[in-house]
Amino acid sequence: MTSTHKTITRNISASPIRKTLTALATATAALAAMPSHAVVFDAFAFDSQVSTSGLFGGVNGIYGNGDVRLDSVSFGGNTYSQAQITTVSSAKIVLDDALDAVNGGGNLAAGRGINSVADTWATQGAATVTPTNADLYGALANHNLSSIVVTRENPGSAVLDVSFATPTDTFIFYERGFNSDLQVQALNAANQVIGSYTILRANYTNTGIVISTDNGAFLLAGQGLGSIGLHTDQAVSTLRLSSYRSDVLNYNGPDFKVLGVSAVPEPETYALMLAGLGLVGLVACRRRMH
Repeated sequence: MTSTHKTITRNISASPIRKTLTALATATAALAAMPSHAVVFDAFAFDSQVSTSGLFGGVNGIYGNGDVRLDSVSFGGNTYSQAQITTVSSAKIVLDDALDAVNGGGNLAAGRGINSVADTWATQGAATVTPTNADLYGALANHNLSSIVVTRENPGSAVLDVSFATPTDTFIFYERGFNSDLQVQALNAANQVIGSYTILRANYTNTGIVISTDNGAFLLAGQGLGSIGLHTDQAVSTLRLSSYRSDVLNYNGPDFKVLGVSAVPEPETYALMLAGLGLVGLVACRRRMH
C-alpha cells in the first residue's frame, strides 16, 4: 500500500497535469503584474460646502487664518456628505530632488492654517519644510482645506504617491492660488502607470474660499482655493501626483489637497431600495400561489 502510494504521487508530480498547473500559475502571476487597460480621466466641476469656527478671520478673505472644514460637495445634481468624502490612507515621497537654499528642505512641504493649531474646528497635519511620509499623509488625511501638501518652485521634480483604502473612481482636488499645474497618474497594483491627466492652472474653478498657510519656515496669507474633480473609467487605489521645474517645464509649485468621493446611498436611498425589493418579493410570492 505504501509503495503504491509513493508511485502514484511520483507519477502525478511528473505528469503533464502538474506541468500544466505550474504553467497556469506562472501565467496567472504574470497577468497580475501586467497593467490593466489604460485609465481614462474625465474632468468635472463641483461646489464645496464648508464651515469654520469664525475665530480667525483673515483680512484678505472670508475665511483666512483658521480651519476651513469641508462638510460636503455637490455635482451632477447630487450632494455628497463628509462621510462620503474619503481621505488618503497613505502617502509616499517618490522623488524630491530640489533644494531650497533659503527656507531649507526640497520642494515638498506640509502646510496648515496660520492659526489652525489654536482652532479646534478641524484636525490638521504638521507644518514643516522637511516632511516625512507621515507628515504628508497627515496633511491630507483630514477634511481641513487649510491642511495641504505644499510644493515650492525650485528647479527639480517633486513626486508623491497617495493611496486610498477603498478604490474609487471619483477624486476631488483643491489648489491654493489655482495658479499651478499638477500631473495626476493612476497606478495599478504593480505600481505601474496606467493612465495620466495633467491639471492645468486654467482648469481650476474659483471656490471663493481663502486660506492661509504656515509651512513651518515661512507663512503665506490670503490665498484663494481652486477646485476640480476627476472621474476615472475604473476604480483606482493609488495616484501619483507630480510637479516639475526645468528649462522647458514649469508647473509653478502646486499646493494641493486630494480626496476621494464614494457614492454610497444615503439611509433614505437604502430604505427605498429595501421597499422595492420587498415589493418584488411580494409579487413573486403571489405568482407562486397562483
